[in-house]
Formats: sequence, structure tokens, C-alpha cells
Amino acid sequence: MSDNADLENRTIEALRHYREALVTVENLEREEASAHRALTTTLLDLGRAILDEEAPSLKHSLFEIGSVAVSRSDEAWVALSEATARLDSARLTLAALERQLGYIPGVSIAAGDPA
Repeated sequence: MSDNADLENRTIEALRHYREALVTVENLEREEASAHRALTTTLLDLGRAILDEEAPSLKHSLFEIGSVAVSRSDEAWVALSEATARLDSARLTLAALERQLGYIPGVSIAAGDPA
């Protein structure tokens, strides 16, 4: 019984880690999408400014903004990639513990699922 209790505790902890990793990935997906939108908007603005011969200061500002947007997008992508790897690791750990235990503590089986 003690082995089962320890396995249940480890499974509950693995589930908590999985949920935390999932929330992190969801937040980083939103951040990456926001960074991508900012980069796209900046590139469109820069394209228009390049065609406008009378806006050299605007071009310079947009180049600087674009550089920041590229950096932000790259950082968001790296963070998302790392968080996705942690999520996958948490998922694998949880799945292995669930196979050992035969169930996930505190998670009810949906109606119609075989027990």
C-alpha cells in the first residue's frame, strides 16, 4: 500500500508539473503570436517608408523598431521551444507514472470509458 501511495504522490506531482508546463506554453504561444504580429506590422510600415523618399527619419526609426521586434520574436520563439520541450517531458513522465499506477489520482474516468 505504501508503494501505491508513493506512486500516487509522484503522479499527482507529475500532473501538477504538466499543468504548469501547459500554462507556460499557452502564455508563450500568445507572446510569440504578439511578437510576430508586431514584426509583421513593422515590416509593412518599413516597406511603405522605403517607398517614401521624404521620410528618412521614419525609416531609421522603423529599422530600430524592426530590430527590436525581430529580437522579441526570436526570444519568444526560443522560450516557446524550451517550454514545449519541458511540456513534452512532463507529459512523458506523467504517462509513465499513469501506466505504472493504472490511473491518475483525482482525475475521474469519463462516462463510457472502459475502467
